[in-house]
Amino acid sequence: MITPTFSVDQDENAIIITINTPYVRAQDVDLHVQGNEFRFFLRPYFLRLSFPGNIVEDDDSVAKYDPSSGQFIVRVTKETKGEHFSDLDLLSKLLARKGEASEEPKKKPLIEVIGGDDNDQQPDEEIQEAIDFNWELPQELPSAEILTTASYGFNNQYSGYFTHVQETMNEINDIPDPEKSTPESRRRDRNEAEDAKFDEDYYAMDYINDEEIQAVIQFKTIWHKELRRMQKNVKEQQSKAPLIQEVGEPQGVEGLLDMKSLKITDSAESLIKFTEKEQAMMRDLPKKEYLLSNEKITYLGLVDLLFAYSYNHRIFEGEDSVESVWCVGKTSPSIACLEQFTTLREVVVASYRRVLAYPLYRNFALCEKVLQDVYVLMRLGKRSILKALLSVKDMFDHHDVYYVYSKIWLDDYCTWIQHASDHVLRTLAHELHHFSVSKNEIGWDLEEIETVSVYVFSDEACIKSV
Repeated sequence: MITPTFSVDQDENAIIITINTPYVRAQDVDLHVQGNEFRFFLRPYFLRLSFPGNIVEDDDSVAKYDPSSGQFIVRVTKETKGEHFSDLDLLSKLLARKGEASEEPKKKPLIEVIGGDDNDQQPDEEIQEAIDFNWELPQELPSAEILTTASYGFNNQYSGYFTHVQETMNEINDIPDPEKSTPESRRRDRNEAEDAKFDEDYYAMDYINDEEIQAVIQFKTIWHKELRRMQKNVKEQQSKAPLIQEVGEPQGVEGLLDMKSLKITDSAESLIKFTEKEQAMMRDLPKKEYLLSNEKITYLGLVDLLFAYSYNHRIFEGEDSVESVWCVGKTSPSIACLEQFTTLREVVVASYRRVLAYPLYRNFALCEKVLQDVYVLMRLGKRSILKALLSVKDMFDHHDVYYVYSKIWLDDYCTWIQHASDHVLRTLAHELHHFSVSKNEIGWDLEEIETVSVYVFSDEACIKSV
């Protein structure tokens, strides 16, 4: 069976599903609605969606086929009129089904839950979960004694991907023998590689001659613009009166809806739109949920990936280049060194060190600006995060060597983030907003290098002026 391309929208009373099925006979279609599940079957297409609330098939439900566009438009009534169904644009989440077996090899996941209902966890439990996260409390990583083979990647569920890494022209990898490594040895190898790569002269020149870097720092990313728009919308909504307004009936002709006229009142959803390409990528993601062995490590790994993405996004002013896949991979400790972190300070310091040792612009103020970019992404929520992760995944998917990092990190992160706790993401964004790293924590005497470089530059300027 083929999963057709589709989109889902809603109004106050119904869910509207648009399904693309070109070159079919419409009379052979089979539709089924039960509880929160919707099924569509029309050979060779099959679509099964699980919604966050219940739907019913009644007299107001209607399905129409447009042969010119090859689209079915199905309108299904909500069981509770006026209920808002969240996350209808997160297609992988809609496709996930409770109780469905994973198509992944059995040896990969340590523990995972396939499908599931987001409503199983009550809001107060999610809030308590967010409160319980201590981002600065260190935890123990698995010791080498209990590891029979090297495991790495998302939820430590992968191995064997780097057996012949030395023969693959992998310029991102910084671990000599990943398949025989441990979490401790990877951290040691990473620190040693960064110490060897850090160039004091390079850093000093970027500190003194920072015209281009300052222009990069001043660049306004699309995410900053989105956050400003969101804040502006919230202020406008708060200033409107009356507090309760009457909503008119949706406009349509004989059951057919004008899809473009439908608006979702949640501003967080209305501001972030997925492209057709991103929707196709979401449909191809693994259809599963995860019971993580260490949830905190997973959230901290997300900070690492978003930092690398944000650095690349900023220095290339929102446009990817041929160097972007290397830039993101090399500046990410999780990707380049298969690292895991147990505190927020660990991951931020490691990300700073990568940026100050490897890429084109190596500047501490730029690192601080990139950290603000990560905060903005976290503040905007899981849709913005997902778009960023899909952008990174697209880079790696199309590379002959680096595609393995999509398999061990990005596929799972793109799936997992759709089910991640909004409350935990908000608490993590709050921590990032008030987080700072001193130059002494980096370990390379940055303040001394800056002082000497200013002194030398002043002397050279005086000599030239004589």
